[in-house]
Amino acid sequence: MTHSISPWTASGMKDNNARFESRVRSFLEHIVEDKPRHALFLNMLAMLEHLGSRKIMLSQMDRVMTQDTLQHLAEEARHAYFFKRNAERVAGKALDGWSDENTMSRLPAAMYFGRLDAGITRVVGEEAAYGWVSLIIELRACWLYAIYQEVLEQSSDHMSLKSLLAEEDHHLAEMFDMCGEDYDTLKSLSAHETELFEKLWGRLEEELVANREAA
Repeated sequence: MTHSISPWTASGMKDNNARFESRVRSFLEHIVEDKPRHALFLNMLAMLEHLGSRKIMLSQMDRVMTQDTLQHLAEEARHAYFFKRNAERVAGKALDGWSDENTMSRLPAAMYFGRLDAGITRVVGEEAAYGWVSLIIELRACWLYAIYQEVLEQSSDHMSLKSLLAEEDHHLAEMFDMCGEDYDTLKSLSAHETELFEKLWGRLEEELVANREAA
């Protein structure tokens, strides 16, 4: 399907998040220079990517698994591995699994994903949930990782998200094609995700401040 507008324009995501970008950038600038906290943040991203790959697997188990879906699943699992590997590189030790001790805002992050999944499924139904959940998450991933990449380029950490961003951008285009031109639903679901993400980011900011004050 050829769309007349981009997913960014159709969703209103960038406009709705413009007021929020400076907060995200400031947090990332601080976190990349704080190695212990950066490791825990990276492990949180690994967990979210893992939840995404698990969502794909579970939602498609009883359906015809296409090559494109398998590729999407494999790449999301690889993204989880990428962040886990870098979390352990920064930490200088193993960070097995996801616990409160080794994952920044573990419970709020898991709740963000769970509430987003449940909320979107209620609106679009089980049959269409894979495409819509993936589309909304890809919008967030591309938005966040682009800012993160810019911050990393100015930091002492040489980690690069460029190849990961290219894959996420490809997934975004695929999911946009899959979900069709229901732009009203896209705007509504993207606005819902923004509310949930802002709450999660607030918890991350609170945790960063609390740990600084305790140090």
